Amino acid sequence: MKIGYYGGAFDPFHAEHKHIIESAKKELGLDKVIVYPSYLPPHKTCTAPYEARREMVEAATKNLGYVVIDDIEKDRGKNVNPTAEILPLLKNKYKSDESYFIIGGDSIINFHSWVRPQDVAKTMKIAVVTREHTGETGEAVNFARENYGAEISVLSYIGKCVSGSMLKAELELGEIPEELEKEVYDIIIKRGLYSERRELIEKLKSNIPEKTFEHCKRTVYYAMKLNVKLGLDYGKVFTAALLHDCAKHIRRGTEGIPQAVEHQFVGREIAQNEYGISDEEILAAIEYHTTGRAGMSKLEKLIYCADMLEEGRNYPGAEELRKETENDFDKGFLSCVKKSLKFIEEKGNPVYGLTKECVRYYNQG
Repeated sequence: MKIGYYGGAFDPFHAEHKHIIESAKKELGLDKVIVYPSYLPPHKTCTAPYEARREMVEAATKNLGYVVIDDIEKDRGKNVNPTAEILPLLKNKYKSDESYFIIGGDSIINFHSWVRPQDVAKTMKIAVVTREHTGETGEAVNFARENYGAEISVLSYIGKCVSGSMLKAELELGEIPEELEKEVYDIIIKRGLYSERRELIEKLKSNIPEKTFEHCKRTVYYAMKLNVKLGLDYGKVFTAALLHDCAKHIRRGTEGIPQAVEHQFVGREIAQNEYGISDEEILAAIEYHTTGRAGMSKLEKLIYCADMLEEGRNYPGAEELRKETENDFDKGFLSCVKKSLKFIEEKGNPVYGLTKECVRYYNQG
């Protein structure tokens, strides 16, 4: 009897999760795959409640007779459920001749930061499923083998890079992600999941030009793409990206402020007074998304880059900037700052003071 164990937040459960289960079953010759949803994962805040996430897993795997869903984390009733504690309990519950812990390539890269990784490695073999654009896993695999005595198999299947945050953003913006099976999507609609900002979205849509709204949507999506590596709060990223141009269509003619950047200051005001945003991090990201400034937060940098690099931008060099920023965010951010300054100078426009400060500050770094 060979058994694989696969845990995760599954917020939401998508096609790539299912492909990982199917591939591990086939490549490792597993008789069963025990899927155990996280109850309160320490590394992320789940949008959907446990019961809904479990229901999604059950609906998507109902035709996979070898899958067993285990509620061990929920049944324990604990806020923290380290893998080092969960795996021995599961192994004892499901007797087998050979056991595999199934994880993604990003997990093996961060394995050293887990709670007692040496205990995880001692409990059972590890099966690693790499994903596109995850980065090189070979070094991390060798490190785990050498430092924790881990017995690791790297599966031949290479998964697509599907972001749960991107799926949630698409759902909030009224899209139907192709990565979700119909049964899962039906549960999401039935339970009203991933719709917390629907009122905010509809209000913005009715208040700004359609072209600007579409740009804001693309900025949300690109911000989510970049945030896969940054790991910032989903709600803050979504809200700041969505509202960053909420005043793009407004012209006040404020003395001393170029027309091209006025909307960022007015945008902060409108976001606060008309959309009820009180979070200072979000407001600052809106306020400086065009000019930048010295000492920007990660969220401010993210919205600055997402606005400049969203997939609708097609200026010369845009694709190269995207590749650089996706590979190395900080390096890409600096390139975006330099590109913005060059664009202003080439148009013969005056460079606003905050932009000068931003360029000086980050060029020194």
